[in-house]
Amino acid sequence: MLDFTNDNNWNFEVEERPVLVEGLGIIEGKKALVRADTNILMGVHSENYRMISHDEIVNGQYEAIKEANISSDFEFKVHCIDSGKKLKVEVLFNDLVQEPIKGDYVSFRATAFNSYDGAWAYQNQADGYRLACLNGMVSSDMISKVWARHTTNLNIENAAKTIKNSLEIFHNQNDIWKNYTKSKVERQDVEKFFKAKVVNMSQKSSDELFNKRQLNNLLGHYDEYQRGMGSNKWSVYNALTHWSTHTMDAKLPDVTTRYREKKVAEAMSSKMFAAI
Repeated sequence: MLDFTNDNNWNFEVEERPVLVEGLGIIEGKKALVRADTNILMGVHSENYRMISHDEIVNGQYEAIKEANISSDFEFKVHCIDSGKKLKVEVLFNDLVQEPIKGDYVSFRATAFNSYDGAWAYQNQADGYRLACLNGMVSSDMISKVWARHTTNLNIENAAKTIKNSLEIFHNQNDIWKNYTKSKVERQDVEKFFKAKVVNMSQKSSDELFNKRQLNNLLGHYDEYQRGMGSNKWSVYNALTHWSTHTMDAKLPDVTTRYREKKVAEAMSSKMFAAI
């Protein structure tokens, strides 16, 4: 059992209770998850749902790191989110580092997610973490994932294999990042890419084709990086990862970050990103 000393208590008791509806009584086939110490409703699920506790995820991630045996120099951080409904476990490896350009370091990172509210299935993924500005270096190539439905048991061996395989991808990613620094871009093409693939909006929810506020945020980040690193794809990439990582103004920063990182990974796999 791990015992991390911080204010982020993840090892609280969650009880399964029947779902009661006034006037109808107990709803068959459903169950409620309730945090015992605060009596907060964590989520409502079908009777087939098997709760994977946050404690299982924390201990499982630690065992997977040990099983992968890629380094013993790491920082292990646990984040409880939204009154404990969601969990993020972040492991940063201090000695597994790439240097795309001189003095610009990116560390290898493994992250696990879980939730009681059904918003996040258990997931284990890996990517890079740029130390200069604390950007999570998400990309379509870098994120390797293990998913698990809440009807199965955790597979520590699979998680460990994912971490090992991701490290190899991380080493290869350095050549891609170096090529980004040499790939010149035009600002107008960058803006078109942001509009079409990153801040684009659904016609069903809005008459606008893109989110103007977030477009201005992204362009502001790009202009800042462009001044320091040049008009290249590395500046575009850092603008994207900065936007997805720095979300402290959001109501739920970790939730917003996860959504934006998914959006960025999808955008980077597009032909439009390859063409700019």
